[in-house]
Amino acid sequence: AMALSAYFRESIKVGLIMGGGDMIAQFGIEKKSFNEWNYARTARFGALGLVVVGPALRKWYMTLDGMVAKKQPTLQRGFKKMFIDQTLFAPPFTLALSFIIPYMNGDETDKIISRIKEDYFTIMKGGYMLWPLAQIVNFTLVPLQYQVLYVQIIALAWNSFLSMMLNK
Repeated sequence: AMALSAYFRESIKVGLIMGGGDMIAQFGIEKKSFNEWNYARTARFGALGLVVVGPALRKWYMTLDGMVAKKQPTLQRGFKKMFIDQTLFAPPFTLALSFIIPYMNGDETDKIISRIKEDYFTIMKGGYMLWPLAQIVNFTLVPLQYQVLYVQIIALAWNSFLSMMLNK
């Protein structure tokens, strides 16, 4: 029950932070007025955090922590975890979100696929400018139980970018 409640608490935080990222995208980047706010889009983005991203990240960080031997220098271990994260997890996870988000917004499948072909590498390039350094900090300085929260705080900026790219 304790583990489940930790998952649930984490997922609620991720949902709220992702919703916040969409609001930053709409008000800050897309310069929408309050009357133009697409609150359904914000709710969908937040729900995705609650149901998919929060649980997936928690499971991934626990798995990743077990994949990399603990008896080695902290920085070396952090680099290994970052490398595995950015090669094995980030590309398919970003690809999945690149499909799920427009799909949740009601876009046609063929339109989504053509947009993925157009934008996926731009999104990944943006990610690689942010995440490797952020993850080295995460995996070397942040205790495991706070890693998802740390990532979500960094992700406020990332989610704004992602929301802007995927809600075009």
